[in-house]
Amino acid sequence: MFQTLKAAFLLRYPVPGLGEVPVNLVGLACLGLLGFGNAGFWFTGIGLETLYLVSLSSNVRFQRWVTAQNRTEASGEVEVKRRALRELLDPGDTATLERLSEKCTRIESLWRAHDDVVLHSNVQALRDLQWVYLKLLLARQHVRNSDSESNEAALRGDIQTLERALTDSGLSQASRESKSATLELLRRRAANVVRRRQTLDEIASDLARVEAQVALVLENTTLEGKPQAVSADLELASLLLDGSVFGSSAADIAAVDAEYARPTELDKVTH
Repeated sequence: MFQTLKAAFLLRYPVPGLGEVPVNLVGLACLGLLGFGNAGFWFTGIGLETLYLVSLSSNVRFQRWVTAQNRTEASGEVEVKRRALRELLDPGDTATLERLSEKCTRIESLWRAHDDVVLHSNVQALRDLQWVYLKLLLARQHVRNSDSESNEAALRGDIQTLERALTDSGLSQASRESKSATLELLRRRAANVVRRRQTLDEIASDLARVEAQVALVLENTTLEGKPQAVSADLELASLLLDGSVFGSSAADIAAVDAEYARPTELDKVTH
């Protein structure tokens, strides 16, 4: 309601030679100035403004227009975030993403002559697949860059050395406690290295699955000559992990996820 009232209050109308003019504000300013000569203009202005705001903000068509405008602004902001996230990729991953995008563009070009509703839903699915792919590439890059100096073999060797040292009955209590604490830390680091490797394997599997999905859509579209239902609902091995795997990009990724999850007006009609 507040957004609708705000939009009505600040609404601009195109005026030849002047561009978009906030006529409501101009009208209030004129009545305000006239009120210094005759206070009745102020009361008239309050009444007219109240009637204007209530009438326009309760208008269903205007409410839909405000919702569409807000959605357009939000989509623009999200697209900026998505492009910024794409810029974070290293050159190799950028080229990989570009190859997938080129396939999606080719698929869309083969759909252009067909039903708009089917095209809309399929284009959204392709967009979502590309977004999942970008997130996976960002996750892989972040995991690769995190603690890249950890060497599993060296850690295992240090762990074995400490385990042997702790079997020495001649160790002092203080030394034993210190070595035990160090051993526990090394074991945790070794577990992290294993989990890091597993995570990279899961991400690689998911990247391959998205690539296979897009390739299948392209093949089916080429063979059938018409759009088929495309699903972006893949059961990924990594489940896209959690926000921590994206590092400082987590907030922007969450914002894009939230916007992409919102149904559009056409989605509401077709469902």
